[in-house]
Order: sequence, then C-alpha cells, then structure tokens
Amino acid sequence: MNFNVGTGTFGRVLLVRLRGSSAHTTANCFALKVLRKTEIVRLRQVEHVNAERYILSRVRHPFIVDLYATFQDSLNVYMLMSYVPGGELFTHLRRAKRFTADVTRFYLATIILALKYLHSFNIIYRDLKPENLLLDSRGYLRLTDFGFAKIVDDRTWTLCGTPEYLAPEIIQSDGHGKAADWWACGILCYEMLVGYPPFFDETAYGIYEKILKGKIYWPREVDPLSKDIIKAFLHPDRSKRLGNLIGGSQDVLDHPWFRGVDWDSLERREIRVRSSHPPVSRCSSYLLLPCIFRHPSSRMLRPWTTRATSRTFPFPPPRRYPDSSARSARHPFSNGSIPSPTNS
Repeated sequence: MNFNVGTGTFGRVLLVRLRGSSAHTTANCFALKVLRKTEIVRLRQVEHVNAERYILSRVRHPFIVDLYATFQDSLNVYMLMSYVPGGELFTHLRRAKRFTADVTRFYLATIILALKYLHSFNIIYRDLKPENLLLDSRGYLRLTDFGFAKIVDDRTWTLCGTPEYLAPEIIQSDGHGKAADWWACGILCYEMLVGYPPFFDETAYGIYEKILKGKIYWPREVDPLSKDIIKAFLHPDRSKRLGNLIGGSQDVLDHPWFRGVDWDSLERREIRVRSSHPPVSRCSSYLLLPCIFRHPSSRMLRPWTTRATSRTFPFPPPRRYPDSSARSARHPFSNGSIPSPTNS
C-alpha cells in the first residue's frame, strides 16, 4: 500500500506501511520521502539533503519527526520517516483564520521545547513556519523539513529561509545563529494570533524593508501579555532578544505569558488535548484537532485535509495577506549520537 500525501520541488512523500501488516492501524505506517537525484543536483540541494539526513538521524525528541532509515537507488534518495497524520498547521490556521491565545500558547510551547533541545546541541533550525509544523495523532506539533538546519558553534552567513520569517541579521548579512530561531518564534506567535505575519508585502524586498523598519501593527484582539512576548522575540538587537539573553531558552520558559505551563508534563506529552473527532485507527489520512491548552477554547477548530507543498530557492515568492489564503509552494530539502531528551 502507498498513497501520495505530498509533492515538492524535486520529490514526493508517500504514505506506506510494512508489507503484510494490518491496514486498520497506523502503528506500521510511515512517510517515505522520495527525492529525485537529478533534481537534487540541478537545484544544487545536495548539501541540504545531506544536512537533513545527518541531523535527523541524530536527534530524538517528541516534537520532532523521526527518521528511521535512508537508502537510495540509481534514480532516487529515500527517507523513511514517522507518519504524522494531522496535516500542516498552516492549513489548520487558514481555515480557523486565527487562534486564541490558549491554542497559540500550546502550539508555541511545543516548538520552544523542540528548539531548546536542538539549540542544546548547537543546531539551528532556520525554517520555522506553519508549513513545517505537523499535527500528530494526539494533537501535538512536530517539527519537520530539516533541509536548512545546520550545526553552528557561533554564527553562519548562509542566506536561506522564508522572507516573512527572516531575522534582521540574516537580511543584513551580519551572520546569524540561534537568535534567528527565536525571532521566527515571534513571527509565528503573531501569525497564529492574528492570522498573518507582522511583515508582509507584495515583494520580497518590500518585506525586508518592513522587517528592518520594525513597525508592527497590533490588532485590538492581541492582549498586552501576548504583545509583550512577541516584542521580546522581535527585538532587532539580537543581544537583547528573548531566548538569546544570558538565561538562554530558560528565559522563554519563565516568561509571564507561559505562566502555569507544566513544561515537564508537556515534554512527556501528558497534557490532555481535546479533540473534535473520535480516535481513528485506520492507516489513512485522518485528523485530530487540539482545541485547548490550559483552558477551554470558545471556538472549536474545523478539520482539514493534508496538503502538498514545495519550496523554491533561494527564497519563495512572498505571500499575499490578509485577503489571500494561498501561500506559495515550498519544499527543499562533531560525530556521535545526540541523546534523547530526559523524560520524553
């Protein structure tokens, strides 16, 4: 059995299961990423594919997709990964228009734990956005697409990412590191709360100009505490940016916006996530919708179907907001094992 569940610039993702296993459970289902070698070479993405394989084979975290095996033949490179059935957060967000503060807090908390884990091994992700966040069968987010991830001791000068999520230091070619991921957290938090990113324009250069100017429009529905954490993430001076201060990622966990979050229970996935659908056991596309974090949400989020995306290089065209729901296509692609997080 195999179904095409995603198509990208130079490959596709198939839903597969172990031969002879039951089709009535997802336990033996996997996502098989198939990458055409000719397209990888033509688009000069050999380094990105190698980086994705190297990093994913060495990380294990409940909020990061698992890479089980890689192999190749004369035509393709194959990556056997965990099947995350809930689809992209992007599709979920577009259908819901925007999330409540509680839903945003839940989603952002999982991403912060994933980034904290990666940063502890000097891995910067560099491609945070709703398209790269998948919902698993229990309603938790999982980070995917590590084509731009890189092990960096201090700074790197590679220009890559999605225009709306680029930190000022990337645009200005000043060298960037972990602080760029925390900037992207601020953009993601704003987009989840408002429905579109704080800096958008018809052209990529227009987006860059607005990022450097740093002027943000604040809708009335954004509460003061949410505004405070977003501003802290989006500080133009990376030495004063939340997550990049002397306290590191712990400063993010201790921010008042996250007051009451049980971080250990969250990382162990012990937080109960309410769903608008009964549990699904068949090995097919299905969805489980998280609607609360600590408090019941006033709005139940509607279901969606999985969607294929692709990425162009080096940057995709900017998105059109707020009247267009279509986002441009995107999809790229010291030795030793990195240990699993404690209590995970």
